[in-house]
Amino acid sequence: MSAEIDELIEDEYAAQQEGASHIQTVEINGENEKKIELEVSALLIDISETLRLLSEQIIRLNEVTKVLPEAVSALRTTTEAVQCISTELPTMVREQCLEEYKKILANAVKNYNQMQKAAEKWQKSIDEKRVGIFKMITSSVILIVILLLLNVLFR
Repeated sequence: MSAEIDELIEDEYAAQQEGASHIQTVEINGENEKKIELEVSALLIDISETLRLLSEQIIRLNEVTKVLPEAVSALRTTTEAVQCISTELPTMVREQCLEEYKKILANAVKNYNQMQKAAEKWQKSIDEKRVGIFKMITSSVILIVILLLLNVLFR
């Protein structure tokens, strides 16, 4: 009987050991499950935050995308205007330069003609003075000759 009791005690001790190890395993599993749940919860929070940030970025991108066609259209219009100006500018500058050269040449011709008229007028005034002086000299010579003749005659 003592052998049976020893066996029963050993069996019970073994059963207690198994129960204790099972409880320990369950406790460890419970702790592991809590850790896993905490890790999963943290991951879910991180994923939620990331999704929120992505949602905000998508909203911003949608706003920018709505404005983008208008900006592209404005840039196209500006680009077309600049291209038009850049292609027509040399022709316009050339035409304006030619017009300015024509004006400068016309002004030079006008100034030359005025100078020519002034020179002719000056020449005429000089000629008139010479004619007047020539008439006076001629009159004086004739008068001197007449006076000389009279002086010779009446002497």
